[in-house]
Amino acid sequence: MTTAEITAPALLITRIFDASPERVFDAWLSESMGAWIGPREIRGEVTLMEPKIGGRYTIVMHRADGSTLTVRGVYREIARPNKLVFTWGWEHEQKETLVTLSFRAVGGKTEMTMRHEGFPNDERRDGHNQGWNGSFDKLAAALAR
Repeated sequence: MTTAEITAPALLITRIFDASPERVFDAWLSESMGAWIGPREIRGEVTLMEPKIGGRYTIVMHRADGSTLTVRGVYREIARPNKLVFTWGWEHEQKETLVTLSFRAVGGKTEMTMRHEGFPNDERRDGHNQGWNGSFDKLAAALAR
């Protein structure tokens, strides 16, 4: 199940995953994140992950045409299994955005709410909406295994 509320310049997405909050939370702080991050046509590769407050991460997104995009950020808050906050900045852009994730147990499943804010315009926000929803489809499949 997916619900999305798009407000300028922030994106709010709520998803239900068939897994515990701990499993969903941990998926964000594991190098296995590379298996699900990015829309379907992207293959993610985690090249740096320091899962601690102030720690950094780097993810390379490999496109089907062989080109890559790199995103980097810093963990601002880690409160397992309830909340995760980190910056999100594409290597080719100057502006960083902020991602806040909350996790809540709901009848043996997890409701995850993402707020991604600080986009410079609606076009960038809408592109991330598509990318995140593709990622969450892949995350749901990974958690089902």
